[in-house]
Amino acid sequence: MPDYAQIVGLGGRPVQVSGIGLFCPAGIGIDGSQGGAPGPVPGFRARNFISDRKSIKIMSRAVQLGVSAATVAAEDDGSILQVDPERRGMYVAARSQSGDPQDLARAFDRSWGASNQFDLNRFAREGIERIHPLWLVKGLSNNVLGLTSVALDIQGWNSNYCQGEEGSWTAIMEGAYAVAEGRADWVLAGGADSLVGAEEVLGVSACGEGAAFFVFRAGRGSGPEFHLDRQHLSLEPERLGVLGAATWAVALARSLIKSTK
Repeated sequence: MPDYAQIVGLGGRPVQVSGIGLFCPAGIGIDGSQGGAPGPVPGFRARNFISDRKSIKIMSRAVQLGVSAATVAAEDDGSILQVDPERRGMYVAARSQSGDPQDLARAFDRSWGASNQFDLNRFAREGIERIHPLWLVKGLSNNVLGLTSVALDIQGWNSNYCQGEEGSWTAIMEGAYAVAEGRADWVLAGGADSLVGAEEVLGVSACGEGAAFFVFRAGRGSGPEFHLDRQHLSLEPERLGVLGAATWAVALARSLIKSTK
């Protein structure tokens, strides 16, 4: 895959976009760059992208998407082994995950009183011990960052942002500046979220899920030039639905992939 673009206007060193992983309701990779409708990522199976099958058990859907997109971006770039682990960085947008509702089902089933109301005392006596032991672990907001950095031996600068829709743009900007300013030579930046089924809670008409990550490299200086701004990016909410922390990462990935097809 050729270099996607050279980011300009950051000052310091040139920053190259050299890898992209895109998962969204329109599809995966190139298939995800056009069209689409609200809902899940079509045909997504975490085991097709994550080699450590055991780790999948402690991942929520959003985390599976995030780790998969980050892994695909790193593979698309293909140069991580040429970079010292301490010069690799990662910047992630995520949110606190609710985990799988089924992990709580057995606990709540034992926590209803005689009047068919939730009984907190009964929950403490009988329900809480039936909560799935991995429920809390699955809900950690930094799981994408933690699991990916371990898998790819990323030991340098990193941050995790829980800022809703704005999060992935913050991650992208901070990741690009980390390379431009010399704090890292190779950076993964992006975001992931899964809000399918949350329409009533959020008060919106349609939700989706997705993840997109980018590899930023220093000093390559090839590909078309572009500025990191959002004026030219279309969120297409009527097409993909509300994507939460993945919003701007998906929008940027779709734009960059379209421009290099």
